[in-house]
Amino acid sequence: MRPPLTRNPLPAESPRTGPAADWPLPLAGPSAAAERARAAFAEALQIAAPVLIAADAGLDPDAVARAIHERTRPGTPFVVLDCGATDAAALELDLFGAAPRGGAQVDVDHVAASSAMLRARSGTLYLKNIVELPAAAQRRLARIVRDREVAAGRRRVAIRSRVIAHAPASISAEVREGHFRSDLFRRLSQVSIAIAGLRDRAEDIPELAARVTSELTGGQGPTFTQAALTVLAAPRWTGNLDELRRVLDKVLRAVPSGAVRQEDVLAQLPIDGAFSRIAPDVSLREARRQFEREYIASVLERHRWRMSDAARTLGIERANLYRKTRQLGITRRAGAPVAS
Repeated sequence: MRPPLTRNPLPAESPRTGPAADWPLPLAGPSAAAERARAAFAEALQIAAPVLIAADAGLDPDAVARAIHERTRPGTPFVVLDCGATDAAALELDLFGAAPRGGAQVDVDHVAASSAMLRARSGTLYLKNIVELPAAAQRRLARIVRDREVAAGRRRVAIRSRVIAHAPASISAEVREGHFRSDLFRRLSQVSIAIAGLRDRAEDIPELAARVTSELTGGQGPTFTQAALTVLAAPRWTGNLDELRRVLDKVLRAVPSGAVRQEDVLAQLPIDGAFSRIAPDVSLREARRQFEREYIASVLERHRWRMSDAARTLGIERANLYRKTRQLGITRRAGAPVAS
């Protein structure tokens, strides 16, 4: 009889989420996006259903997948398969250990003992970049995830491992456009953890920077001034956590102790869209003034000119924000959205 695919609760003794400091790094921060991701992560710790982690490059979904595994199935195999790292034939062989016998529909769930499906045993099978899985392999995986059993030799074997998959944030579009099977998507996303890019999480940068600094220095690193944190929150961070980590590594090599100042961060930031409007021939004082003006204006627009919310993101008092808008000549742009 086919085992049902249900949201089975984990055993009562399973580990819970732990203190805030124990959240995987990609989920840290006070933003609404980070809070939603943590709520989904907590759900993944309470039920045994498959998990889909939607995250673009540089956001370290591997850390989230491993944290789920270690907190729910400690001491069991954690089998990792990168669907984008090899050709279709080799990938199918690694995942299933064998091709369907004669390509028959009835044998799509036939696997070998050497397959990743069975090597995971009662642990976790983590499929990275699952959108790269070929169509034929998607069909086989969808059947196995649905039935929770496979044909191994002459026997039917129950699948006891948990599947965690990673896909880019565009996975829903891949499904709509027919590039990824909708039935497989539904079954894998019973728990869906969406990790937003840092470009949409400026308020998370201080906590992320503190966590990364602690990792890089073993907890012995310098502190950051508020001005330095404000500068760190300005770039779009298209490389996400990977790019933030590279910049912080450079900053910490230059300032291994004491306090990291605004100019220390500016010296290590790549000259990209965040600073392209600042002319390279102005003084450092004028560059700082232009940067501060542009950044405060962008934060105000992001918060629809809600001064309390903008001040909270900037890490300053509301009265101080009013004073800075007057000093820097910041006014509401014509047509800019305002809080209702």
